[in-house]
Amino acid sequence: MSEPAHPPFPERASLYGMPVIGPGETVASIGAALTGAVLTPAGRPWWFAVVGTLALTLLWATLRPAVPAALAAAGAGWWIGLASGCLLISGLLLLADVAWRCGIGRLAQTAALLSAGLAALHPVPLHSVSLAALLAAAGGLWAAALLPDLAVLRDGLAAGPDRRRGAVYRVLSAGWRGSMLQWLAWERACRGLALLGILAAVAVLIDLALAAALHSDRHDTLLPVALLVEAVLSGAGLIAALAVALRRNLRLDGLVTGRHLDILGRLILAFGLAALYCHVTEIVTALLYGDAAERARLVRRLLGDEAPAFWTLMLAGLLPTQLFWIAPVRRRAAALGLIGALVAAGLGADHVLAARAGATWADLVTALTAAIGSAGLFGLGLLLLFRLVPPISIADTRQLALGLNPHASLPPPASGLGDDRHPSSDQGPRPGLLAVFAAEAELAAAVRGLSGADAPSRLDAYGPAPMPEAAAALHARESRLSRLALSGAFLGVAAFLAARLVGLADAMPQGLADVAVLASPASWPATWPTSWPASWPADWPRSWPLSWPLSWAMAAVPALSAGAMGGVLGLGAALMAALRAARGDRRPPSALTGRFVLTIDPAIGSSRGSFNPAALLRRLDALPAKAGRPLAVYGPGAPGRLR
Repeated sequence: MSEPAHPPFPERASLYGMPVIGPGETVASIGAALTGAVLTPAGRPWWFAVVGTLALTLLWATLRPAVPAALAAAGAGWWIGLASGCLLISGLLLLADVAWRCGIGRLAQTAALLSAGLAALHPVPLHSVSLAALLAAAGGLWAAALLPDLAVLRDGLAAGPDRRRGAVYRVLSAGWRGSMLQWLAWERACRGLALLGILAAVAVLIDLALAAALHSDRHDTLLPVALLVEAVLSGAGLIAALAVALRRNLRLDGLVTGRHLDILGRLILAFGLAALYCHVTEIVTALLYGDAAERARLVRRLLGDEAPAFWTLMLAGLLPTQLFWIAPVRRRAAALGLIGALVAAGLGADHVLAARAGATWADLVTALTAAIGSAGLFGLGLLLLFRLVPPISIADTRQLALGLNPHASLPPPASGLGDDRHPSSDQGPRPGLLAVFAAEAELAAAVRGLSGADAPSRLDAYGPAPMPEAAAALHARESRLSRLALSGAFLGVAAFLAARLVGLADAMPQGLADVAVLASPASWPATWPTSWPASWPADWPRSWPLSWPLSWAMAAVPALSAGAMGGVLGLGAALMAALRAARGDRRPPSALTGRFVLTIDPAIGSSRGSFNPAALLRRLDALPAKAGRPLAVYGPGAPGRLR
């Protein structure tokens, strides 16, 4: 007996005594609630929120030119941290196949995409390839994960008055039919994009740490670790605030449960402790082992011109996380949302410390106001996107409900498909059979029971959620996605190195002159290294190593980002090709949408006389109930409902 490619969600309705999905949630209720959040006309609160965020966006656009470059770069670092943290959380939960990710996965992916886009609107203090890879990975994962949900919206609008909107969703769903091969390709693609997103997030944070080390006096090896920890912490805080707001405004308590809030609180607490450890270690090291310059920097941070940013980081970004040691606080939605938003905003102060521009109070006030305005642009993007796509993954949540709630699946149609003698699909009559099952496990058992049938037949499975057991029973494999992802990653690295060599050839004469200056201490200016020879670039030492062959460390991080971006493009092309290849077969009738259906058609190249539906029907009827016998079978000679 074949085993699933990876195990489905755990078959239990609670985690540590708290449910991860409402006990009454079914395939139908999940689809109705999440499509209703998109298709229901917007009310007054939504329009008021749009007007408020639009006003903040105009404020940001007005103040943006007045923000000093260093503080604007700090704002970019803040948005990069939020994007990286959300992408890391989403990717790790997806790769680990964690059941409760369903309630927050789409929130994390959308927040990562919008944050990366906002970072691109600021002057970014790192390699452009790193930010482009982050944006591509966030956008690729967000778009790929949406495909089944767009098909649900397409089907919901197919027969309604708003057919034009349905036509848009039909194009965006890329021919999604819910077949087993499409689910298999979709799962593999999402997991691959999650891995590439993790690589892109880590690479951009390392690049950000290098930029901070080159443009400030923060050169300790703990800086990259601190930025990574704070990125995950800020992402968790942002997701917590969004989850609380979504749960309250859309009344999705059955999908975003108290267990989600408790886990997010624990996550914020754990990474808050880790971030505090990094900063306390830095202070203790400077006191015990630091030289005069390090101690002077510590005094500036605690009592000097850097004190406002440092104490904002501590009092708003880190210390409030320790309140989650108290379980009632951690599990209270209002407290979690407030502290999560405070943490996400307060951690931006660490990027101000890294910029250390010596800005005046007026500059800081202008930068803070502009940051509030950019947060308004982020909120406006959320409001608009969640009027176009479901805020929670329909496919993942349905899979969770089918594994946990006994009556989550849809029953077969009460009266067949309209013509019991010869039911047909939406594309016309079909000679084969359509068998309807209550669960994927029963469908997989039927496939195994039909193995070795005398009549040459071609089997395919359709369902409202991923079907790993059916894929294993049908011996389906999907290896093209991995090959094309690796090929794209290789081409991305090769393209980056080729562009680097071209730049190296142009900069070689100047680089040799710079090396000659460095090799002759007598030629150094008296104020070295605060003033540079006129022949050096204005942003040396950041720009010069990028054009020199010995600076492999400075090339490794953007090369990793280029590889991740190439892998995302290759995987996206492979997914579209896989969906297009699976569109050749006809889908089941629209009356069976949302049910587990096994199609049994004549094998390609076989004569119609060799295909015997009656023999297949007898074999299905002989299977045990709830272990392969379908609820109903439709087709030539089929009785309709069996049990």
